[in-house]
Amino acid sequence: MGSSMAVGVGRLVACILLATTEGTIRPVILIPGGMGSQLEARLDRNETKHWYCSKKSDWYLIWLTLQNLVGPALNCWADNFKLEFEGGSFQNTPGVDVRPRAFGDLDGVRFVDNLEILPYYQIIIEELLKIDGVKEGVSLRAAPFDYRYSPPSTKTRKYFKKLSLLIEETYELNGRRRVAIITHSMGSLIFSSYLHTKSPYWKTKYIHSWNNIGGVMGGALKLVKAFVSHGVIDEVPDFVMNRLLHRRVARTVMSNYWMLPRYPIWSADEVLLQTPLANYTVTSLGDMFRDMNYSEGIKKWDVVKDAVYIGDPLVTTYCFHGKDIPTTASYFYNHQSNFPDEVPHEILGVGDGTVPYRSLKICDDWPSTKGVYEYSDEKYGSHLDILKNKEMIKTIINIISIDKEL
Repeated sequence: MGSSMAVGVGRLVACILLATTEGTIRPVILIPGGMGSQLEARLDRNETKHWYCSKKSDWYLIWLTLQNLVGPALNCWADNFKLEFEGGSFQNTPGVDVRPRAFGDLDGVRFVDNLEILPYYQIIIEELLKIDGVKEGVSLRAAPFDYRYSPPSTKTRKYFKKLSLLIEETYELNGRRRVAIITHSMGSLIFSSYLHTKSPYWKTKYIHSWNNIGGVMGGALKLVKAFVSHGVIDEVPDFVMNRLLHRRVARTVMSNYWMLPRYPIWSADEVLLQTPLANYTVTSLGDMFRDMNYSEGIKKWDVVKDAVYIGDPLVTTYCFHGKDIPTTASYFYNHQSNFPDEVPHEILGVGDGTVPYRSLKICDDWPSTKGVYEYSDEKYGSHLDILKNKEMIKTIINIISIDKEL
């Protein structure tokens, strides 16, 4: 046996010995949503768009370093973060490598940002680590991903393979106990599509439960706004962050097209965006891109529009999400001259403040769903604040307790 293989086997045995078989909960893997995975980049570029941007670098945090989103640094960030589209496929900017930070560990999903101002899974992690027998990196792990990509990309297929290996390894490290999966937002849609690729036997053997938090299962209206006027960050004043620059980046990101509202969750005659000259629905998104003078968006939408799976996952599922919280239901422009560059007006419906209720509740209606937990208070049920909801966390802990057989 080679020395490197011996070290690997030795580490595996050591981890198995460390992983208690007397812990009180199942092993857990956290899958974050879009923008919930910290991403690292490495540069080896021949040229840059701006003279002051670096061409070469070792690995550094590209999402999210807050200082990079203001001033001249924003231009460098945008040029490195955007995706290229060529020959019907999405790819990184030449000379830019991007990877999720700390795959398998927790550091890439605790906070959104480098200054640890914006907590992500941090509260859930803290509560789980208080439980006897839970060990970071052994029985509590995370599977961050490059959220710029979605199915049917090669990047996502590679992530699915890594996720399978992580789940199977975690199962072995923890006395062959089935793994509880916790997902949020886009991560729920990713995991749903992933499960569609696995056999019933595999799912029964390795998955204890899927705890789906705020899943964007049917899409979200905010992506329409991202394409017309804003990018994905829409709560920061324009004098701080250039929204049209963010829009330019958002239009390159594959997953933004993947999470657009979908038929038949939205009917063919429901208006998503209205201007004095046109009503755009789920069946006329191509017209919207064309009228925005962004015909490339039609090709990008065509790549992803049939690549979502939201049918019954055939694993025991629990759904957690907000309800009755004001959420965008549609957008409109009063003046044609404002389309698409100005910020549209919005008509409100209900949901979790980000995702409409009809999209969230797809999870509720699956035959495999054993429990639905809804939170009407914005403090506990909004799309991000739900991750700090102690009542929800206690419910999940009860679900994944060892003495709860499913």
